[in-house]
Amino acid sequence: LGYTFQDTQHNNGGDKGELTAGPELQDDLFVGAALGVELTPWLGFEAEYNQVKGDLDGTGVAGSEYKQTQINGNFYATSDLITKNYDSKIKPYVLLGAGHYKYKLDDMSYHNNEEGTLGNAGVGAFWRLNDALSLRTEARGTYNFDEKFWNYTALAGLNVVLGGHLKPAAPVVEVAPVVPVAPTPVEPAPQVLTEDLNMELRVFFDTNKSNIKDQYKPEVAKVADALNTFPNATARIEGHTDNTGPRKLNERLSLARANSVKSALVSEYNIDASRLSTQGFAWD
Repeated sequence: LGYTFQDTQHNNGGDKGELTAGPELQDDLFVGAALGVELTPWLGFEAEYNQVKGDLDGTGVAGSEYKQTQINGNFYATSDLITKNYDSKIKPYVLLGAGHYKYKLDDMSYHNNEEGTLGNAGVGAFWRLNDALSLRTEARGTYNFDEKFWNYTALAGLNVVLGGHLKPAAPVVEVAPVVPVAPTPVEPAPQVLTEDLNMELRVFFDTNKSNIKDQYKPEVAKVADALNTFPNATARIEGHTDNTGPRKLNERLSLARANSVKSALVSEYNIDASRLSTQGFAWD
């Protein structure tokens, strides 16, 4: 919808225009519709039909009118060509096109049904409301080649888009080949091996005694060396007696002899006491 301003002085006869010999086309309302397609994100094409019906002055007959009709093919290029801002809400554009015009003039049989070729040039803007709807405003000049005169139109309309607007294709990202990574060798979990190690500790005591004689201390040192060689090892020290004396006394004495060896390992060889246990046995 818009308003067309006729170049009235020049649409008469003479050297400026050849539509009429004298009557003038008056400015009036412009109505039209168009179907278009987006060729690229910034370039579109539309086929348009429009018409203007207005007064025709100078015919000598009151109420004379004219009807101007146009069928146009127009290309428009938006500012996205330069800005690359495809999501902007305001998109200025320029328009160029060509088409066919026809004029019907009341009471002028000689110049009635004049038709010919036209050219369009204009500037405008799309005011995007959402992906489907935009307001459109435009100022357009149209030159009628065969009749040699201009008309000018200011128009506004509603632009409806079906299927969404075009956008540039996403850049192709070249994916580098994945170099297979050699699996890290898994070291086997250490296995805890348990094995009984039996050592005969030959330490002899005097009757009813539990102190270690110097001559047997090398035997105790052998046990200390074994425990230092295997730091996670534990030891059970067993004490014994002969059949001299009561059984209860012998059990206490044999345990005391085992504890003497344990004390020597702890105090003289720094063996952790928690690694050592003792037990006493009677002769039987």
